Amino acid sequence: MNCEIIKDLIPLYIDRCCSEESANEVEKHLKECKNCKSIFDMMNSENLKEKNESFEIKKLSKINERKASVLQSVLLFISFIVMAVGVTFEAKTPLGTENGFWAFTLIIPATGFLLSLANWFFIRIYKNKKIFSVCSFIVNAAITFFFFICGIFYYNVPSLYFISETGFSGFDMLLKTIQFLGCGIVTAAVFCTVSKIFSLRYAEMLGKD
Repeated sequence: MNCEIIKDLIPLYIDRCCSEESANEVEKHLKECKNCKSIFDMMNSENLKEKNESFEIKKLSKINERKASVLQSVLLFISFIVMAVGVTFEAKTPLGTENGFWAFTLIIPATGFLLSLANWFFIRIYKNKKIFSVCSFIVNAAITFFFFICGIFYYNVPSLYFISETGFSGFDMLLKTIQFLGCGIVTAAVFCTVSKIFSLRYAEMLGKD
């Protein structure tokens, strides 16, 4: 075979896509032609480099996926711990105006955060990591707000007792409600911030731009 045919066969030979007969002809020619041999060495070197780069990218991707999975598991574990602590304290709280304090302070914020992590499973539908991070924050805040409203109606928070017993204005009732829910609002804000920060990190681990 002449050099032009061999040059056309070299890429197929490197990728092992040519017939055994053609491969034998290429090998035979490369032993005799220094020019074609140098072309083969160059193309083979580039091919190996591309394969190594592809392997490293896949390896790094798998490592990042494991890190992302660990991050999600750790956050789930922390939210469960916070909920457990809240349930324990709430169970020890006697019925009365303070009943529900730990539910608002720990249980509801942790539950909102826990449920918002479900949004992380749909990361592929988001265009980029910033949108995903903001949406994670919004989902967390929305779920927590919903449970706060439910909790206010479920627990007769101090403001309800306060207004019924004193006849004070709606502003006083609102102020008393904020005082009772203050710690819970702070905790919820912390969880929402954590959700925004770590969802961004999670997206980066999975290669989101």
